[in-house]
Amino acid sequence: MSDTPARDTTVVRLLNEAYAKEKQLEVALQAHLEVTTRDDYTKRLKDHLKETSSHASQVSRRIKQLGGNPETVSVPGPEGLAKAAESVSGVVAKAKATAQGPLHAIRGSGEQEKMLRNARTEYRDESDEIAIYTVIDSLATATGDKQTAKLAREIMREEQRMQQFLANLLRELSVDFAHDEIPVSEIEGQASHRTAADSKRKRSPSRKAKA
Repeated sequence: MSDTPARDTTVVRLLNEAYAKEKQLEVALQAHLEVTTRDDYTKRLKDHLKETSSHASQVSRRIKQLGGNPETVSVPGPEGLAKAAESVSGVVAKAKATAQGPLHAIRGSGEQEKMLRNARTEYRDESDEIAIYTVIDSLATATGDKQTAKLAREIMREEQRMQQFLANLLRELSVDFAHDEIPVSEIEGQASHRTAADSKRKRSPSRKAKA
């Protein structure tokens, strides 16, 4: 990108970070879907997986429009100072290992704990994405790149909606986890009022059939 303006080079570097993150999440969301047994959670994961794939495509297209290559991403952190870039295929390979590792580690855990752990991971991932798109929006706006700024804001709104869903879900999953781990006789407060019907209503019929 030797002939690319400095502004575009900088924007492309940030967009590549976002692109790599979207590709990582495609793999992670697919893995999480395999152990999700709640109807509402399953539906939202499927919807967000589609959004995530769309985000990756949109960001990739914008990178190319700016003269960049979406197959190369900047590596944030200390290692990135010594290593300027790595391929997205490598990032995705790491994502597969990362997504599979925790699932193997908690295979003996209850379904509520698995979903709770995954939702926590997804919440953190959304925070990372919101942060990078905030930076992209701010930088692009400040330097007059209206198209990139608009794209970043549109994607960020979808990430924020997903994070809000997860924030609410984490509270509910925490209650379900409490009932898996703690005898009812020891539970006080709102969690003590959960009924069997509440759990049944949220479970996926297809998952129950496999049980």
